[in-house]
Amino acid sequence: MARKKNFDEQEVLDKALQLFWRKGYHATSIQDLVDELGINRASMYDTWGDKHRLYLAALKRYRQYASSWFLEEIRSEKPARQIIENFLKHLVNDMIADADRKGCFVVNSTTELATMDKEVRAMVEENRRTVEQVLAELIKEGQASGQFSSAHSPESLARFIFSVISGIRVVCKTQISNRELQEVIDITLSALD
Repeated sequence: MARKKNFDEQEVLDKALQLFWRKGYHATSIQDLVDELGINRASMYDTWGDKHRLYLAALKRYRQYASSWFLEEIRSEKPARQIIENFLKHLVNDMIADADRKGCFVVNSTTELATMDKEVRAMVEENRRTVEQVLAELIKEGQASGQFSSAHSPESLARFIFSVISGIRVVCKTQISNRELQEVIDITLSALD
């Protein structure tokens, strides 16, 4: 008979996410996880299998958090340009507000693990494709309504914006200012004109 867990799985997963995000996969030991999560090794292994499976679960959880605001914005009745501009500003504000300058967990996972871990690579690739597809749809809508130029395809502009977003998430780990990042947003939006 299976024993009942004495912890909230989602709460513990959120703690693991924060630890992996702060330290990275390789620098996080099993003992770090035990200490941070407040559960014993057996419970961790019974629930997630191993450190790698726990990391993948944390990465999936982060993607759910990170996309929730954007999905709400897309469902609004705002013009495409305003949605993209709000998304870029929201991204910058979130990154600047983080005193630890952790950056983006997906981007961190890409740079630390994607070249050597096929499961992480698949998750970050799926994330890129999804974000680019959503952006391309918004851009297509903006082109149809005359908000954006049709000089470039929606797909190429979406790829460009995704690349800018990834770059912002990397440079936000440095001491770049909000004003400097606003310049990046302005130039990015001008590419749509």
